[in-house]
Amino acid sequence: MKTEAIIESRWADLIRDVSPEARRLLEELSKDRAPEFAAAFYGEMQRDPDAAAFLSNEIVTIRLRDSMRRWIDDLLTSWSARQIPGLIAAQRQMGTVHARIGVPLELVMRGTRLLKQTMITSLLEEEVNNTHLQAAKVAIEMIDMAMEVVANQYSKTHEVAARKDEAYRNYAASMNMSVERERQRAALFGWQNDLLQAVVVGNADDPLPLISRSAFGLWLRHKAAAIFPREGEFNDVVESVERIDDYLIPFYSRRSSQQDADDSKRILGLVLGEAKQVQVLIDTLFEHLINLEAGRDSLTQLLSRRFQSTILSREIELSRNSGKPFALMLIDVDHFKRVNDQYGHEAGDRVLQHVANVFAANVRSGDFIFRHGGEEFMIVCVELTEQEAVRVADKIRAAVEAETIAISDTTRLSITVSVGVACYDGHPDYQRLVARADKALYEAKHGGRNKCALAA
Repeated sequence: MKTEAIIESRWADLIRDVSPEARRLLEELSKDRAPEFAAAFYGEMQRDPDAAAFLSNEIVTIRLRDSMRRWIDDLLTSWSARQIPGLIAAQRQMGTVHARIGVPLELVMRGTRLLKQTMITSLLEEEVNNTHLQAAKVAIEMIDMAMEVVANQYSKTHEVAARKDEAYRNYAASMNMSVERERQRAALFGWQNDLLQAVVVGNADDPLPLISRSAFGLWLRHKAAAIFPREGEFNDVVESVERIDDYLIPFYSRRSSQQDADDSKRILGLVLGEAKQVQVLIDTLFEHLINLEAGRDSLTQLLSRRFQSTILSREIELSRNSGKPFALMLIDVDHFKRVNDQYGHEAGDRVLQHVANVFAANVRSGDFIFRHGGEEFMIVCVELTEQEAVRVADKIRAAVEAETIAISDTTRLSITVSVGVACYDGHPDYQRLVARADKALYEAKHGGRNKCALAA
């Protein structure tokens, strides 16, 4: 904040000394050219291949350009010292948003450099006098001061995200690794059984089950990547999975009916050998981890809210790279305050623990469940389409409704939940996805509760 106080003082000194003529010139420039300047700023970014993934979504581009146009207009038309704190707050927001959606800071600075060049050219292209020179000087200094605040906030936001990512890795390492190892052993064994059953009794025209689409494969792609270092044995596991899915299974499936039975057995043996290698490597990875106790919600033992940004940012990156969708659900326990008021907070705690267990029993091991706050939960369902996500949400809702909860030896409660569902639509800012799910949750609650609603 000390840096911002210095900038606020410098900003006040700068605008105090601007002549009325230079002010009018900058105001006219904003009125006539702000949309052009904004387009130039993001146009420069979009030409960079590193930025294409962040700015390819049409909605993003339109919204960011509109925000940039307003940003330029605020800079070139705000001449009261009372407006400076608001201007500085806007720069902080700009830094936060660009860091959150992952636009590299150097691209922001490059766009800013082009913006200044375009402004100077516009101011000096027809006439060069003291007024035009002063206006150009003021525009450059205001942009530079604004970008100091943007860069400072960008760095802070990026550091916080990095700390949360490391904290999530620490949390992941703190899980009961013995239980998790057995769970994944069972998932891998389950895929092998499905494969053998498909080979022995399945229809020859039906595709063989891929390991990457199994429960183990989803866990490997979405959770193991956050638990284990992406090197050594982990990379070996990924390579084995890719060999199975991309080479061995397709090769087996393309065999002709005349192919020697021993050759088929040899190929199948290679598949199972790779699976065995995966199991050995996974066991080794688990053995490397230290069993800590940190990062869980103390009541429900679910992921704490602090890891949401880390997980959602990673899932957005995965979806953007793979093209596979994912969905987010916000779930609220209906009339929870009434439970606390009538039966006490201990009963409320039992309700929260119960619904957390129901959620865990009705999602896959590759999905993520968070205690979002109070009686609200968040579930991130990986690699699900919109229709699939709605079905899962309704399955969860029905499962909660179907079970009563014992809060004493003589009293059982019937509980329902409302669910808001939003599917990732390509926007790089995870908070927009959360906001869409929250709006859908509002619709479910105000539509009578014990309902699921899909975000538009």
